[in-house]
Amino acid sequence: MGYFFRAIKLSLRYRWTIVASLVNALLIGALWGASITTVYPFVEVVLSGQTAESWLDGQIKTAGESAGQLTREVAELRRRLEQAPPEEIASLESQVSLKSARLVAEEKALGRYRAMEPWIRGNLPATPFATLILVMALLIVATTLKGVCVVLNTVLVARVADRTVVDMRRMFYRRALDMDQATLDRLGTPEIMTQLSYNMGLVGAGLRSLYGTSVREPLKMLACLLAAAMISWRLLVLSLLAAPVGAILIHYLSTRMKRASLAECHGVSSVLQTVMETLDGVKIVKIYGRQRAERRRFKENSQTIYRMGMKMAFYDALIKPVTELTGVLTIVMAILVGAYVVLNQQTHLFGIRISDRPLSASTLFVFYAMLAGVSDPARKMGDIYNVLVRAAVTCRSLYTVFEKPPQVAAPQRPKPVPRHSKEIRFDGVCFDYIPLQRVLHHVTLSIPFGQTVALAGENGCGKSTILNLLARFYDPQKGAIYLDGVDLRELDPKKLRRQMALVTQEPVLFRGTIWDNILYSNPHATREQVLAAARLARVEDFVLELANGYATQVGDRGQALSGGQRQRVALARAILAKPAILILDEATSQIDRQSEELVQDSLREFLHNRTAILVTHRRSTIGLADRVIVMEKGRIVDDLAVEAYLNACQSVGQPLSKAA
Repeated sequence: MGYFFRAIKLSLRYRWTIVASLVNALLIGALWGASITTVYPFVEVVLSGQTAESWLDGQIKTAGESAGQLTREVAELRRRLEQAPPEEIASLESQVSLKSARLVAEEKALGRYRAMEPWIRGNLPATPFATLILVMALLIVATTLKGVCVVLNTVLVARVADRTVVDMRRMFYRRALDMDQATLDRLGTPEIMTQLSYNMGLVGAGLRSLYGTSVREPLKMLACLLAAAMISWRLLVLSLLAAPVGAILIHYLSTRMKRASLAECHGVSSVLQTVMETLDGVKIVKIYGRQRAERRRFKENSQTIYRMGMKMAFYDALIKPVTELTGVLTIVMAILVGAYVVLNQQTHLFGIRISDRPLSASTLFVFYAMLAGVSDPARKMGDIYNVLVRAAVTCRSLYTVFEKPPQVAAPQRPKPVPRHSKEIRFDGVCFDYIPLQRVLHHVTLSIPFGQTVALAGENGCGKSTILNLLARFYDPQKGAIYLDGVDLRELDPKKLRRQMALVTQEPVLFRGTIWDNILYSNPHATREQVLAAARLARVEDFVLELANGYATQVGDRGQALSGGQRQRVALARAILAKPAILILDEATSQIDRQSEELVQDSLREFLHNRTAILVTHRRSTIGLADRVIVMEKGRIVDDLAVEAYLNACQSVGQPLSKAA
């Protein structure tokens, strides 16, 4: 529950809303007890054909007569005690103690009735039926007020819970954006989405239950228990002897529920992953006729959730009968003990004092009504136990995932990052994504400022890894990368990346317009700057043919545009950023030859006084470079001028991807 307490602590920023909900909960509890206490005047006064005044007169008379009788009995016992033989002294002293206690109780009762007398006389109805009408009116008023308080309490609690969830979601989303790439790769998008959507929903439900039901219902129980304790607190204690047994059983079930809830969360993540993979690759699924296999995979993952859900339902169902059985045992104990002392007009049971005065049947009936008033809140408390357990489990999962320190982070005292002007240097860099599966082997490379370098080699030789390390998405296991003589690990990654722009083979576009996507890299750019970047990337060539021009929606992940159009928009976005370092990873692979030539003409102008690193398999794109770095199996095997590299490829008759 420690992680859930952190969510609770976060919610305390809305303390005044919480205070208002607690005040409402107190009113609800008081009104709940008041509604049940209307049973007492109904049973004790109205059905016996009395008015409030006649009932009060009877109570005063009875208490006065009892007090007088007990006074005489105590006096007689004390007289006998003075003359009693030694063997009778203990018995007589016990009787004196019991009678004296009864006398004190009767005198207190008489005092209470006399205190009520000025308020009752002349203020309450003079007939039994009128008294009944008043009682029912009070019941309606109390119920109405309670309903208003319940609505207001529900709204206030929802505000606290939902605002806290919004804060947590924003906090964890920010941390997700700051996660190192290795952690993101390990978790996967479905896991992150499950945490930020499904799990957050469970936390919100837990907070609503915590500040709502778990506060309201205990206060309702407390109101009834206090009223029952005023009748006979000793009888109440005896009645509640079964409660600890029920609490132990519920605690046992909660541990089982935690395990099932954790497994259910993992199952939801698996289902979401299946859906995302299938829908993202739906064309591949259809072309190879794998619909049945994907349906089978989805069914298996769904079955996992089903089994965990059934376990949760089973444990949740067990809590209800345990709660009800505890309530029944409480009522049974109260009936047995209460009936005995009422039928025999006793105040003790097996030498244990049950009440100060003998209980009447109507008073005992009210006591049972109060215990019955406890049962409904207790049942609701059993219903929310599952919700609170789930919230605790998911909070643990959330904080465990998002509070893990990133492997790539800014140092405590990062060095300043002036604009790149000297060189980029890789010095003996070794790297692996998976331990013991080395991707780069002691790579040493120097790129002077203003130079354009092309990386060539077969797929998997480490070209993209070099780009990832330069952008500090990962840190090398050995060696170092220097920017103008400073180790990248001594720089703030955010400030480092502000000098970079990236265009990939599968460009990422966000839902919105073409204009929004170009402006993404530099939100403060002027209209003229955006249009200039669009012209350089040849976006203008196709935008002018669209009905809405730059206001055209690109759709989900840019699917409303062709692959080449998406790449040109991404290239315009990179140009608008005015980077010192431009990274192009197959950035023009989906653009047609004619458009690519136009784009490259623009890029030659743009790359002046900028460092650029290209990954490409196209001969035309290689022409943009000043030199070509040839890689093979994670090692640099050659460093050639562009013409020498192209001649070497032509002489061996191999495609660029296999040149060495």
